[in-house]
Amino acid sequence: MKKEWGDWAWSVFLIWYGVGIILVSLDRVPPSLQWANAVFLYLAGFVAILYVMKKFRVGLGIIISSFIMLLTILAESLGVHYGLIFGSYHYEKDFGFQLFGVPVTIGFAWVMVIFSSMAHFEFLLMRPKTVSGAFLYSTVTSLLAVTMDLIIDPVAFRGRQYWIWDEGGPYYDIPMQNFAGWFFVSFFIQVILYFIIRQEISSPKWSGRMRLLYMLVILMFMVTAITEGLWVAVIVTAICYSVSLMLRKRLEKVT
Repeated sequence: MKKEWGDWAWSVFLIWYGVGIILVSLDRVPPSLQWANAVFLYLAGFVAILYVMKKFRVGLGIIISSFIMLLTILAESLGVHYGLIFGSYHYEKDFGFQLFGVPVTIGFAWVMVIFSSMAHFEFLLMRPKTVSGAFLYSTVTSLLAVTMDLIIDPVAFRGRQYWIWDEGGPYYDIPMQNFAGWFFVSFFIQVILYFIIRQEISSPKWSGRMRLLYMLVILMFMVTAITEGLWVAVIVTAICYSVSLMLRKRLEKVT
């Protein structure tokens, strides 16, 4: 069976990921390859965009992805410049081209987070649109977004100093405002997506890939966390993700 170009993009991501996780697990990533971290996030975001293009038509997928990138970069910019939403912080490492003081890479990362969380609970989008349905869908997907940040932030801050928090908190000196910000930014986006998504194209292959993408990303950061000795972050993330999977199975049974 002939591969589509989207399948090739997925294959490139898996190869890049495979090489990366081996180097990370052996703690053998040389300084000359630090740029590979940004490429990893670009690839993850790109395959997430392919998912939404396959599932909700190409044009709508591009519009939604662009909206999420711009909105999240603006939200992150408020944190960088004014300490709003996520708290006060600044970037230390070069993640490439910046927009409003925020690396565009972060926009791609947010696209990956939003769509991979969506893929876990996309069956809720098939129900009749209601306010209670929007609340349920947006809550469970946003909790998944926060779960991913429970491992991303400790690694990026305490392990690799990709960004630095200007104020502390009980969880690896990360302000709790950050996790609340992650939840509410995700919730706001997911509520909008819940109501604007009207026509869904069956794409079980890409839905499965997105759920796998979520797992692979947190696995990459968990392996990195282990090499940095951030065991609490690994355990907390594993527990939260396991709970989300059990919740997903429960909700599927009553749908």
